[in-house]
Amino acid sequence: MKREIITISENGKVHIPMTAVWMSACEIADLLGGFSGKVNTQIKAIFKEGLLMEAEAMRTIRSERGFIDLYSIEMITMLLFHIATPQAKTLRRWIIGRLSEKTKASPLILVYYGKNGLYN
Repeated sequence: MKREIITISENGKVHIPMTAVWMSACEIADLLGGFSGKVNTQIKAIFKEGLLMEAEAMRTIRSERGFIDLYSIEMITMLLFHIATPQAKTLRRWIIGRLSEKTKASPLILVYYGKNGLYN
């Protein structure tokens, strides 16, 4: 399974890949500057509350070291609002900023070709 992870650079720049994002609890903990135990506790709570379904938000893959549970971008986003770390705050602000961005629409230009190839 090809997958990528979300990263935050040292200067606070957020990189979310355009390909599928699936991350392990340890990778999420590293991203958020927390502990994997806290991440796992919050994941269990999210599933228990029915906020996300395991079948949609979790996949298990086989690696050299055994089986690893991976979590979707949707779960990672939920965790941002359940974990209080500076990194989680950075990501929350980045997401909210992206959602509230106003897109600049290009002005509509109409070109009318009249007789003799002239345009107005």
